[in-house]
Amino acid sequence: MEAINLTNNLKQSHSEPAAPGPAAPAAPLWDMLRAGSGEAFEQIFRHYYPSLLNYGLRFNKDNEEVKDCIQILFMNIWERKSFLGNSDSIRNYLLASLRRLILKRAKSNPMTVALEDDDSLFHVELSVEMKMIRDQTLKENVIFLQNAIQNLPARQKEALYLRFYNDQSFGEIALIMNISTRAVYKLIYKALDALNEELAPQGRDVPFVLSVYMTLLGAGSVVGEGVEVIKEFM
Repeated sequence: MEAINLTNNLKQSHSEPAAPGPAAPAAPLWDMLRAGSGEAFEQIFRHYYPSLLNYGLRFNKDNEEVKDCIQILFMNIWERKSFLGNSDSIRNYLLASLRRLILKRAKSNPMTVALEDDDSLFHVELSVEMKMIRDQTLKENVIFLQNAIQNLPARQKEALYLRFYNDQSFGEIALIMNISTRAVYKLIYKALDALNEELAPQGRDVPFVLSVYMTLLGAGSVVGEGVEVIKEFM
């Protein structure tokens, strides 16, 4: 019996937002994992953990619950490794799988308010990250943007997040959110139109402030003490 300990080297500083870096080589790593490579399993976990945590916390503010979901996801992947299909994008597969798992657990939790649809929980508000902004004008612009974003439907928030924070294509967002590409276009453009309508008359540069906002979202999702996944190997 052998165990993988995925505990160390998961810390992100406030000066380095937890935005996903260059995608890890999908096909080789995924194929190695499917063949039973513990090293590939660990490498995938370490590479994608920060972006998974950040995305998961958009649905559930309970840090430990999101971490539990990530562990469950990877445990299921290891247990089903020989049955996994090909994947052109490990990140898309993991984000979509984590999304389904978090929403499924939320719906089965009696303490959770009944969800009308899959996008009821998504949130993107900032808190202490505001302290990182030294320029008062920029801070005011970010606050105005955040207030405008909070008025958007949750599914529009999620589409914006995936597009501008995770840098996903429209097709990738469609796969993750389980909707059509056309629906993704509508969500994003309706959201941008709403933000422009709210902020542009005040002379606020929406694209620039939105980029700052998404950077701050990454800075706010700090991987602190790390997480541990234990799996048995045959």
